[in-house]
Amino acid sequence: MKKGVAKRILALGFALVLAAGCLSGCGSGQEGGGESAGAASSSRLNDIIEKGKITIGVNPPGEPVCFYDDEGNLIGYDVDWAYKLGETLGVDVELVEVNGENRISMVSSGRVDVIFANITGSLERAKSINFSIPYLKTGVKMAVRPGLEDVQEISDLNDPQFKVALASGTTGEELVLEQAPEAEIIYVASLSDQCLALQEGRCDAILEDGTSLDYLASQSDYMEVRETTYTSDPICIGYAKGDPDFGRYLDMFVSYMISEGFQADTYYKWFGAEYASPMEHPW
Repeated sequence: MKKGVAKRILALGFALVLAAGCLSGCGSGQEGGGESAGAASSSRLNDIIEKGKITIGVNPPGEPVCFYDDEGNLIGYDVDWAYKLGETLGVDVELVEVNGENRISMVSSGRVDVIFANITGSLERAKSINFSIPYLKTGVKMAVRPGLEDVQEISDLNDPQFKVALASGTTGEELVLEQAPEAEIIYVASLSDQCLALQEGRCDAILEDGTSLDYLASQSDYMEVRETTYTSDPICIGYAKGDPDFGRYLDMFVSYMISEGFQADTYYKWFGAEYASPMEHPW
C-alpha cells in the first residue's frame, strides 16, 4: 500500500474517534461533551499508537495460514495481515501464539489487542468478543484417507468405526456432533496434528477450512478432499468488546486492504491460486 493511503486510513480512524465524542455532545454546550471526549481518548487505538506496539494473537500451525518456517519464524496469510496492520498503524508488532481453545479468552482478557487466528465470526462467538468485517471467506470441508470411497459426506461418518481428528471449539467439531454423533472424535490441538493423525492412520477423516485442505491435498498423497463445502465462514479480526472506535478502524483497515489489492495478492502468495470468493469493501 502507498504511504499516502496508509496515512489516510489512520487519519480517518482518528476522525471517527473524535466524531464519536462529538455525537455525544460536542458543540452542545453540555458537560457530557467533555465526558465523551475523555471516553474517546481511552480507545485501544490511541493506546496502541501511544505505546508504539500492537500485540496480535495468531494460531499456528496451519500451513499456509499460520505456521513456522525452518528458522522458527511465524509466517503465513494471517501473519502477513498482522504485520500489515502494524505497518499501517506505524507501530511494532508482537506476535503471541494462541489456539482454538484460548483465542477468545486471550482477546476478552486483554492479553492481546486483536487476533488474526483463522477464526469464524459467528453469532455465538460474538457474545464474547467483537469481529471486524471479513478479511477472508471460506467454508469447512472434509478430507479423508485414501480408499474411503463410501465416505463422501459428514453423515457417512456416523458410525463408531470411524474416527475423526478435530480441534475443540471449532466449527468442524460442531458439524460432526450434529451430523455424525456416533463417530469417535480424537481431539488434537491444531491442523498439523489433524494431518499427522490422518497420515499415520489414527483417524479416518478431518474437517477444516476448505482453502487449507485444498492446499494441503495438493502437496500430499495421504488425503482426499471431498467436494461439499458445509459452511460459509467469514474469517475476521477478533477484538475485545467495549471499544466501537477501535472496531470502526479495523473495519476500515480491512476494507482498504481489499480495495487496494492486498487481500488478493496475499491470498495468491500463500495459496497459489487466484481468490475467487466475493469480498466486500464498503470504503
